[in-house]
Amino acid sequence: MSYRVYFPLMFLISCLGAGFTQTQSSAANQKQTIRVGIAATMNRSNRQVMPTWERDQLVRELQRLRNERKSTIVIEAVALEATAREDAQAEAEKKGCQYFVLTTLLNPSRGPGISGGPDGSQGAPVLIGNTNPNKTLAMNFIILRVSSARTVAEGTSSAPVADGNDVRAADDAARFVAHRVASELRSSRPPKID
Repeated sequence: MSYRVYFPLMFLISCLGAGFTQTQSSAANQKQTIRVGIAATMNRSNRQVMPTWERDQLVRELQRLRNERKSTIVIEAVALEATAREDAQAEAEKKGCQYFVLTTLLNPSRGPGISGGPDGSQGAPVLIGNTNPNKTLAMNFIILRVSSARTVAEGTSSAPVADGNDVRAADDAARFVAHRVASELRSSRPPKID
């Protein structure tokens, strides 16, 4: 290969490599961190679980899901001591969170039902199929904006109670909720940070 062809070719390759590196670093600089406060879980079920333990499980799982290669959103989960909506909103605001998550453990039922608690009533999750409601635990979640307390997303995850291990079932439900929360915050319509 002659020098006339070799040097321009090497120059072109080095320029393309430099442009690729700049594109990669500029994409990394565009990452956006979202702080999400996780309130202590409210237990309306007849299962023996610790609300702060389940909150901590949700925080740990969200920290594990903190980064996703295809997303520019980085999730930073923050533990909150509050369980009630108003208290959690105020605490999340103090801790610099843009969003906060409320979770409630419930006993699912075969048909429409209501679960009552100190903060009012809530519909009990309905199981479809032949799943035994006595061997299933459900966790409702709601994601709210701190600035307006407006609901961003809500849903329910359930997990089977194997060998009477309520804590393991609640941990599994918290893991499912964490995946749903991360997915909602990274949805194709990324949440606008106020």
